[in-house]
Amino acid sequence: MKKILLLVFISVVSLQAQWEVRGSMGLNVVSMPDLKDYLNTNYFLGNDRLSQFSPSVEAGVEVGYQLEEQYQLACELSYEYNSFTYTIVSGSSFSYNLLQPSLLGYYTINGKGFQFKFGGGIGPRFVFASETSPYTTSLLKYSSTGFGLVGKVDGITSLGGNFFAYVGLDLRYNRNGNLSDSGGKEKISNVTDAALNLNSVSVGIKVGVAVNL
Repeated sequence: MKKILLLVFISVVSLQAQWEVRGSMGLNVVSMPDLKDYLNTNYFLGNDRLSQFSPSVEAGVEVGYQLEEQYQLACELSYEYNSFTYTIVSGSSFSYNLLQPSLLGYYTINGKGFQFKFGGGIGPRFVFASETSPYTTSLLKYSSTGFGLVGKVDGITSLGGNFFAYVGLDLRYNRNGNLSDSGGKEKISNVTDAALNLNSVSVGIKVGVAVNL
């Protein structure tokens, strides 16, 4: 009976050790061509014009399960935020919030006190944007849904016990869909005469803490 209980205890500990929870913060460099052209045409002039790439902040959480010694399956939820304040009209701005849940697969290289992970995944994308315009006194709100792909290179190193320092690099491609208001009316860009979208390509660096359970 004692041997059976010992085997059960060892199995539970082994199972628990296969789970990893990670939290991180980071900086992205993002290209949103349609949004850049729209803002530059309407609000940013001369030396204040936006460049092809803009910085944004991101926070994320991830839960992973080690399927085998070198393969891990994970679910990630990241949140990206950016805001652009217009230079020609005080108090006017455009901002967006991007939610990026993804199902990920990793190939892992495991060592004593460290781990490297190479992988990627796919998932839906949800955009919530708002605009204060000099042409109206109301706050204009928009949303869209789409999908995205992500490729990642991660590394963790032991901080002691089950705690690890985390650093990661990722490349993302998002087709975020066309912005529309609460009534379903699409926001038309006066640059393209088509619905404005926040499709993007980004590169990011993240740091945080991971815990093995």
